[in-house]
Amino acid sequence: MTPKFALGAFIAWLVITVMWWALAFAPLPVPPDWLASARSVCFGTQPNGLPEPWGWATLIASPLAMLGFLLGVWGRDLGRALRQLALGRIGRVVLVALSLVPLIGVAFVGGRVAQARRLDAITRLSTIPDELPESYPRQERPAPVLGLVDQSGEVLSIEDLDGRPALLTFAFAHCKTICPVVVETVRRAATELAEVEPKVPSAVVVVTLDPWRDTPSALPSLVESWRLSELPATHVLSGEVAEVLGVLEAWDMPIDRDPQTGDVTHPALVYVLAPDGTIAYAFNGPTVGWVVEAVRRVMA
Repeated sequence: MTPKFALGAFIAWLVITVMWWALAFAPLPVPPDWLASARSVCFGTQPNGLPEPWGWATLIASPLAMLGFLLGVWGRDLGRALRQLALGRIGRVVLVALSLVPLIGVAFVGGRVAQARRLDAITRLSTIPDELPESYPRQERPAPVLGLVDQSGEVLSIEDLDGRPALLTFAFAHCKTICPVVVETVRRAATELAEVEPKVPSAVVVVTLDPWRDTPSALPSLVESWRLSELPATHVLSGEVAEVLGVLEAWDMPIDRDPQTGDVTHPALVYVLAPDGTIAYAFNGPTVGWVVEAVRRVMA
């Protein structure tokens, strides 16, 4: 085996490793649906956007196994090739470039991890069991229409929620700031309520803010990535763009979409619906404690 072949194998390993990690972390402005699905299947996706623990193991173990094989079989030839490179000016430039690639990658992933930790900190703050003030205004107005398709392909209407309280909020798949926090708040509230009232579990409804990309076919993967499949009654809704925009307007949900990136700016609205289909409470960025207490008041 020649040193050049060993060096080529090492560079190929480096390229494959970069592509592997890019699949998990590449910050594309408008990631296609296939990329979100591939990330979910290959690495899993936590609410903060990072891979699941088993995904981290895959990201680390696979490249290390390949590198171990390469060094075990062609280690001497690779060492000879690297020493030859170091003798020339161009070779030294190549060595520096090869060294910078993993350093830049580690720095970038470290930034993503730091961002995720800040998001986790916000999530923890949102779960502080603050008491809902007695004076917080309760509403008694009919809920607007829905009529959108859920992850099962069924059209959901307000009438379908009759007989149980419901938590309704808004989010979209590519959001990495507000949406994971508000969805996690609603999920934890519904989980806590299911333990208290197992006979009448609260329904959870999430309406997409991005019908351009969160198409009905993408909804099942959204349910999994937001960990809503653990709940007894969950509906993630989408539909035609005009239909979804009409529902958002009816529910007083203002959005500002950047047509270049697809990002949507929006508040963290959460509605608590009474079993009769009326809006009982409306919140903007509530804590888990507030949502739970609101449902308890509705049921009382």
